Amino acid sequence: MDSRERVLAALNHERPDRVPLDLGGWVTSMHKIAYENLLNYLRKGENDPGKYPSRYKLKDWVQQLPDIDESVLERLGIDTRYVRPSGPTGEDWALDKFEDEDYYYVTDGWGVTRKRPKEGGLYYDIVFSECPLKDATVEDLEDYDWPDPRDPGFVEGVKEEAKRLNDSGYAVVADFNFESWYENCWYMRGFEKFYKDLYRNPDFVEALLDKTAEIHMEYLDTMLEEAGEYIDVVMQGDDLANQDGPAMSLEMYKKFVKPRQEKIFDLVHSKTDAKLFYHCCGSVRELLPELIDIGVDIINPVQVSAKEMNTEELKSEFGDELTFWGAIDTQKVLPMGSPQDVREEVHKRIDHLSNDGGYVLSAVHNIQADVSPENILATFDSARDY
Repeated sequence: MDSRERVLAALNHERPDRVPLDLGGWVTSMHKIAYENLLNYLRKGENDPGKYPSRYKLKDWVQQLPDIDESVLERLGIDTRYVRPSGPTGEDWALDKFEDEDYYYVTDGWGVTRKRPKEGGLYYDIVFSECPLKDATVEDLEDYDWPDPRDPGFVEGVKEEAKRLNDSGYAVVADFNFESWYENCWYMRGFEKFYKDLYRNPDFVEALLDKTAEIHMEYLDTMLEEAGEYIDVVMQGDDLANQDGPAMSLEMYKKFVKPRQEKIFDLVHSKTDAKLFYHCCGSVRELLPELIDIGVDIINPVQVSAKEMNTEELKSEFGDELTFWGAIDTQKVLPMGSPQDVREEVHKRIDHLSNDGGYVLSAVHNIQADVSPENILATFDSARDY
């Protein structure tokens, strides 16, 4: 099988020649420090050190994710390739970057400000004291300077790139999440205040969710109209769970989130034959029947360290309806284990999840800065060999 055939077989719950491998997406990549260490390791250990780049671009400022070079993807045997939106043309969308003595700051097109410590900082974290809607009312939402989801800059070159990747023999994954319409609500409102609003100010929550979902659907409509025929997987995601369970009651999920998700997912399925990939960290097991009900085909990242996320049980209960994408533990095994521990983790997850297809292997979320090159190589090399 070539890579695309391998991924499609797994997604269709057919047994591929080996488990397909993924690296390089918005939630399946690696921190730039881990990437730099891997590049240095590969250049020293292989006969052709010049094949690996010495420089790279960041594709995600917030998470500090590099654009992983084709030479690295080929070395690791990665079966997926990602198509992403181009940058918007509107000036209001340019990242506003500034700094003070201790921090670097960025403000995005939604008006959300994040900061990263100059000394030892790994990511840009939200500055909740500066949340742009922290004191807003329903009426204020009408006057807010919302981003333009149909900015022509987003689609520039996307169709051509999706077609090129489609012709290349790799599975094409559309990284079209445009932030998360749901998470953006608490980015802009503040995490604690937004979750209190679910009880105290539900009218505001409804209005805010409607607005961000509307923007997201306009963006998706534009992107899928442009490139939907050439893609195999469409990424979507909202973090709706914590380590121990959902972040809200099932009743609240059904009231506030599920109806809007259903509209968004229906739009995706109406615009493309691609499978719908849904990212939700944490203990998501209680939500899986609801997500299946509204058209989710793939669940990611399968956070195996969270409560009730036993992979053997998940496969038994939901394996006929879901593909599992992820599952290699980033919380303990990858950063703290030996290469042999990593190999055992990889073998375990393949044994639990790959029977009759339905599994794409990647790390649980992005590989973090403290993961060694040896453990990164052990992940993908052992998966190909097993």
